[in-house]
Amino acid sequence: MKKTLLIFLFGLLLSLSACTNTDNDIQEQPEEKEKIVLPETLKDAVTTYQSKLNTIIDNDQVTLSGENILTRFYNNTPYDPDDMLPRETYLDVYNNQIDNSNHVYLTEYLRIYKELLDELYTELEAYDIDDLEANISISYTFGQTMDAYVYLSADKGVVVKFETTSVFSEEPINIGIKLGYENDIFFVKEFKHYTIQDSYHYFEFLENVSLIEIDYRDEYNFRYSYKNQVNNEDFDLYLSSNAYGPDDYVLRWFNPETNIRTIYADGYEAIRHFEQFNEKTSIFSYTDYLDGNIALRFQLLEATGWDYAYLDSNAHPNQGVYFNNVMLFEEDEYRQFNVDLNPEYGRANVGVTIDISKDELTNDILNLNKYGMDFNHPEITVQSIATTIETLYEESKSLAVYRGIDFYSGNVKDELYEQMDEDIVS
Repeated sequence: MKKTLLIFLFGLLLSLSACTNTDNDIQEQPEEKEKIVLPETLKDAVTTYQSKLNTIIDNDQVTLSGENILTRFYNNTPYDPDDMLPRETYLDVYNNQIDNSNHVYLTEYLRIYKELLDELYTELEAYDIDDLEANISISYTFGQTMDAYVYLSADKGVVVKFETTSVFSEEPINIGIKLGYENDIFFVKEFKHYTIQDSYHYFEFLENVSLIEIDYRDEYNFRYSYKNQVNNEDFDLYLSSNAYGPDDYVLRWFNPETNIRTIYADGYEAIRHFEQFNEKTSIFSYTDYLDGNIALRFQLLEATGWDYAYLDSNAHPNQGVYFNNVMLFEEDEYRQFNVDLNPEYGRANVGVTIDISKDELTNDILNLNKYGMDFNHPEITVQSIATTIETLYEESKSLAVYRGIDFYSGNVKDELYEQMDEDIVS
């Protein structure tokens, strides 16, 4: 019975790791890397915040000589007076809306492993066994065999260690996975060593505490990601050298004290991004593409001065917000509206995206006075946005530290290896 449970656990961990189907190419952008990872990985077993960099950067924007070129195609849906809804209808839903986009929590998929671990502990206690180890071999229907060493560690964690090969580069990968409890907190740890390029991938999940990911080759090629499950703080630091173009550098931080997410990125997709949240949703964003143009997005349910919004936001001729039957934006003053209302799921949104030259930005635009409205957040100004972006490094650098190791301090590969749980390193 004990060995059967270990075999079952090992089989599940293989699907969780999905190690033979992924490759640790640190040269890729973080968002590109996530696209190629199969859904059943340790990373994807945990639900993280939903906003991603590639949803911030709108590749559909067309610019020429620093000027926005407006191309708009309207749908041919007939006007429906029932879709012209009063502001109060949206607010009735919006005022009870709760944002969870930055939350990190244990999914049902990963919960299976926690429950199986508990079952194994129960069996070991029933048999009065304190020590257990086994060499396990699993044969798959397509002829491949996977061998692993599974044992119970001194701190009662279940450890699985095995070697596999990258399906892309045929590079040997040594993998160690450990599940257990530390001070009654369920944890999952995974360490991958890519032996030829001598790089590491580390994943650490402490339930209701934190989620950490580290990819490390050297001081010019690494990624460190930290998510706090208590206050939803989210920090991401990424560097990648590039022999054929600009080096990539991405610093991203969601500060739970200010509810602001800031991104400072250099390289192929260089941007400066500022995004303000409240307890409900993202209420404002500013994205500087460093080409003279910026994009602003407003949650107009945080603004007064309009009384109706047309629900069909799919490029309908009547899209927009109105006051006394007058649309408040001229056609060349906005890129698009996004208007949604779903009382069943408790979601409401009246958003507008505006593209302008950075030189045109004024506080009258940020407070929406230019459009005959008042944005309820006077703290968002041209100066406050600039200051937040400029001070991002200084304000967040204390987060670029794992177990006393400062990622800004130079090459920390050996220090990282020494800090890894000895049960999972090769």
